[in-house]
Amino acid sequence: MLTSILYVVCGGILLLFGGEILVRGASGIAGILRISPLIIGLTIVAACTGAPETAVSLTGALCRGSADIAVGNVVGSNIANILLVLGITAIICPIGVSSRLIKKEIPLLILVSAMLFAFAFTKDASGGHLFPRYAGFLFVGMYLLYNVWVVRTVHVDHDREITEELIQENRLEGRSRTATRFVIFLIMLGVGLGMLVYGAGVFVDGAVNIARLVGISELVISLTILAVGTSLPELVVSSVAAFRGKCDIAIGNVIGSNTFNLLAILGLTTTLVPGGLRLSDAMFRFDIPILLGTAVLASVLCITGKKLSRWEGATLVGVYGIYIGSLLVR
Repeated sequence: MLTSILYVVCGGILLLFGGEILVRGASGIAGILRISPLIIGLTIVAACTGAPETAVSLTGALCRGSADIAVGNVVGSNIANILLVLGITAIICPIGVSSRLIKKEIPLLILVSAMLFAFAFTKDASGGHLFPRYAGFLFVGMYLLYNVWVVRTVHVDHDREITEELIQENRLEGRSRTATRFVIFLIMLGVGLGMLVYGAGVFVDGAVNIARLVGISELVISLTILAVGTSLPELVVSSVAAFRGKCDIAIGNVIGSNTFNLLAILGLTTTLVPGGLRLSDAMFRFDIPILLGTAVLASVLCITGKKLSRWEGATLVGVYGIYIGSLLVR
């Protein structure tokens, strides 16, 4: 037990420092390339912070043959991202929501969540619920198209507060100096990602060992401890970004990571499992509808005033507490 607790503490420290380094690297790259930090958050940062979910879901499905871990990790992580990560981030600093997110990315997240729910009505030979293999191929294809669409709609960030200083520096220092800074920011991005992934792994190992010692089931572990543990990179990165005033990276990371989890991770995992991923009845009746509900709730809160206030963040965290309580009772 003492070793597991030590793992949790060390993992948390690595996550904290890794998140700080990654945010600095990502915001630096955005400034040099004159790309909106929102785009960086939706793509590079989202994929980076989604690495733990990828590892857990693929390992659960391919190495352990556990669909509960593979699907439960993605569903639970997405619920945690919206309710816990976005909630805590808004409590730290109210988040302004761009019109792009409201009109494009959030509706897409709702659509994909609804598609998961619809595909879950598929039945296997025994009459159980199934996320079919062809749906996995569809999700992977959608993710590739999504990235192409995002790249095609990348816009030059004209916000003076973000770009003017860096542009002036680039003119004064020359191309070689700019290239050097770019390489440094890339290294920071890689180091931060490494610390996040390793720290999340250490944290989850310790937390899962503690949970098993007290007799918690595999499905509940995947929906709670694994979900929160693999969401820690998103939590740390978004919290650090909000604290540093990088709201676009903060919220873009959450929305982009949820889209990545569903389309890329769940899609890829399903394509590699013959026959698709079998879903437990509890997952179909309770957790997947909750996932869809959280996406809709996030949309409503973001549309009202185009901002997530502190009280709205507290509401999201409170809802997550109720969800976790219901899991433990169940």
